[in-house]
Amino acid sequence: MKKTTVFIADDHPVLRRGIKAIFPPNEYEVVGEADNGMAALKGIAELRPDIAILDITMPDLDGIAVTRRAVEEFPETRIIILSMHADLSRPLEAFRAGALGYVLKDSEPGELLKAVEKVRTGSKYASPAVTEEILNDFVEVIKKEQSHDPFDTLSGREKEVLKHIADGSTSKEIAEKLFISLATVKSHRNNIMKKLKVSDMASLIKIAIRKGMVHPD
Repeated sequence: MKKTTVFIADDHPVLRRGIKAIFPPNEYEVVGEADNGMAALKGIAELRPDIAILDITMPDLDGIAVTRRAVEEFPETRIIILSMHADLSRPLEAFRAGALGYVLKDSEPGELLKAVEKVRTGSKYASPAVTEEILNDFVEVIKKEQSHDPFDTLSGREKEVLKHIADGSTSKEIAEKLFISLATVKSHRNNIMKKLKVSDMASLIKIAIRKGMVHPD
């Protein structure tokens, strides 16, 4: 069985030794190491490893920059980023650059091995803390979308037209009051109905009342 080849790039020798120690020698072979980004890129070019584990912050060229170039030039090498940062911006930056894995440095050693096993099959992997950040952000986006009020999308002029409609003014009267053409009033009315997702005047008036634009008799 062919061993999975691994390249490690980190500017801390102790950390590199620790990473090397987690790989079962019957399945993996660490074929090279680097202590800066330029050396990492050169090593990947020469050795073409199956997996490259890159520190996100390295001298000369950071892990994200190395990832972008490696993915473009050596797509057969799959990248895992090592980082101290769990905040959402850095993992997203890494994945956009083409990394398949993002592992926090304070994770248990077994987690990096788990990431490598996932990534070597072409799957993506992120540390649980990072996954939680991504899910939390997704939930917040959903909440905002659900709480979005279509009324807030109306322009100032559209709100004026809606108020006059709710007051009982005809389209001709609204045109005269606002010094606009009858066609413009009709266009505003159609846009208002489209934005508020209603199909009749009674529904429009109910919304205006609910928003305090007019008061029912």
